[in-house]
Amino acid sequence: MNITSIKHKLIRQIERHWYKQNSIILSIIFLPLSYIYFFIIYGRKKLYQLGYLPKFSLPVPVVVIGNITVGGVGKTPLTQTIAQTLLSRGVKVGVILRGYKSNLEYPTKVVYATDDSYLVGDEALIYAQHNIPVAIGKNRYLAGITLLNKYPNIEIILSDDGLQHYRLMRDFEIAVIDSRRLLGNKFLLPMGPLRELPLKLKQVNAIVFNDHIPLHIDSYMSLVSNLYEQKIILDKIYFPQTKNTLDLNDLKFKKVAAIAAIGNPKNFFMFLHSLKIDLKYTQAFPDHYAYIMDDVPQNYDLILVTEKDYTKLAKFKLNNVAIVYIKAKLNSLKLIDQIEELL
Repeated sequence: MNITSIKHKLIRQIERHWYKQNSIILSIIFLPLSYIYFFIIYGRKKLYQLGYLPKFSLPVPVVVIGNITVGGVGKTPLTQTIAQTLLSRGVKVGVILRGYKSNLEYPTKVVYATDDSYLVGDEALIYAQHNIPVAIGKNRYLAGITLLNKYPNIEIILSDDGLQHYRLMRDFEIAVIDSRRLLGNKFLLPMGPLRELPLKLKQVNAIVFNDHIPLHIDSYMSLVSNLYEQKIILDKIYFPQTKNTLDLNDLKFKKVAAIAAIGNPKNFFMFLHSLKIDLKYTQAFPDHYAYIMDDVPQNYDLILVTEKDYTKLAKFKLNNVAIVYIKAKLNSLKLIDQIEELL
């Protein structure tokens, strides 16, 4: 068993500990670390509240779309939908984000045709590919300034992730929650999946559940008057090498595989199954995984991947790899109306 396989197995074990069944061994190891983590984040938050750490305000309204758990909950599809809806209404929108694993020390505007996902991050390229102005930076304030310097007509900035980035002041906060996983065992990292205490959910302006609003939710969620749900729906299945779009009816003749290196690969595979796609093989990789050619399954007519995965697979130029483009459909446009009212 190689190091990569051991790492995958460990990640799966930790996720089971968070969301399904507690491991006594992991609890003994992780619980003391969670208390240390609590004092670190609590102290940091207090320093911002008391003014010992500075906060910075951008000259346009800022909307943060984030989560209090680690892993994928549907932030990027939601941010993209909000951005595109506002753009269709004539509102000039830009997006800022961290740029996961980016080594760049300075804020950078992202251009899909020229930038490398290994430098700027997968999600940033997705926005740029859809002609949404985007900038990355460890310091979200400076990323926002970079974006506004390049696009001075921007009226609203959306921050993909960043609920815990208190350095940047915000006008509206949206917490996104996976309706299947919810908050797991409700412990802070690393004992559980929480980045901060669930009490944060009382302070946000809106909560969006990925898939559906659960029948039974915790009291701190029900205190928020704006509860929404988003459904992930299929946009198209597209072969980037041949520029062809695949008809779902053709899939019954294919030997189909799917691979994913996203926050919650299981959701992607379940989505494909909901489309009546008969998957002969699936493989999950860690979020933001850097693919090598050996990771791509052989002898399959069709390999389905997410838009995020293809930013790392494009270099292989494989004709049998197709991107499953998705979009988020909100149950109410009231949320976007509220954002537009910030102007």
